[in-house]
Amino acid sequence: MAALFTYAVWQEQDGQHQVFNVCLHAARASKKINFLSYHITQLPIARLLNEESSAFTKQAFILMSPHLLWRQGIDEHWIQAWVTAVSTVPHTEEICQSVADVLLHIAYNDSLQSHIPPDMWSWLRRSPPLPPVCAGRLYGKEPHVIEIVQGLGDIETLTAYLLLVWSEWEAPIPMATIKICGLIRNYFSGIRMGCYRKELLQHLDHVLGQLELGLDNQYGQRLGEDGIQWRQYQYGQLKEVLLEVDKEAIEALTCKSSRLVIPLSLLNPCTQLKDPNQCLCVQFLHFCS
Repeated sequence: MAALFTYAVWQEQDGQHQVFNVCLHAARASKKINFLSYHITQLPIARLLNEESSAFTKQAFILMSPHLLWRQGIDEHWIQAWVTAVSTVPHTEEICQSVADVLLHIAYNDSLQSHIPPDMWSWLRRSPPLPPVCAGRLYGKEPHVIEIVQGLGDIETLTAYLLLVWSEWEAPIPMATIKICGLIRNYFSGIRMGCYRKELLQHLDHVLGQLELGLDNQYGQRLGEDGIQWRQYQYGQLKEVLLEVDKEAIEALTCKSSRLVIPLSLLNPCTQLKDPNQCLCVQFLHFCS
């Protein structure tokens, strides 16, 4: 397949795109992670992707990149070529999805994650849902990837990340679930985070709803009862923590609002009070303090 992909790129230089289209269709139809073998890393990437490369060549590389084995045999030169290609192509939904997929896959690799430019993480916010079978979500749900995204300090990117990795097609890792539960309490608490909690809760409801229906469809994945129950338990824990944090935020807001209510006993005119210290103005300031 690596040789076919190389041939497809060279064919493109002559204006023929059919071979690449066949190659991409085969990769997607296989429903396999890392469809392209590690031999593709021997390709002359600097020659394939340079300033003279056509937009189609760069786009072809980006669309095929989710099917690479980014955990083996790839160095920082490949990441640099990938980042450069991403920066020069139109940001279609298909491109955004491929970039997010690869980004999470690269982040899994300890030797490569440091070569990810910080601004690349914004692509998570642009991506539509990832395919049911993809390496990005499989490897991107690991605890150390969670820490990387958390360390960015951007709530929108963090929310987008959770929306991408939470899926009925993947079972959460227990250690990751524990970490995310703590993350929810630390980063998604308070009234101002309500919109993000709502988005996450709606997504979890969708995931749990799909699990209720069972998973046996065109994607070729069939889960036994144990697999479904395990996913329901893990995602149910996440939903429970989100609901708890949401309830705490509402209670805090209710309590704060009630403190601003002035008791009727304080609404008497100051002229009717014998003691100046009981003046409405004084009482109101004391009450608010």
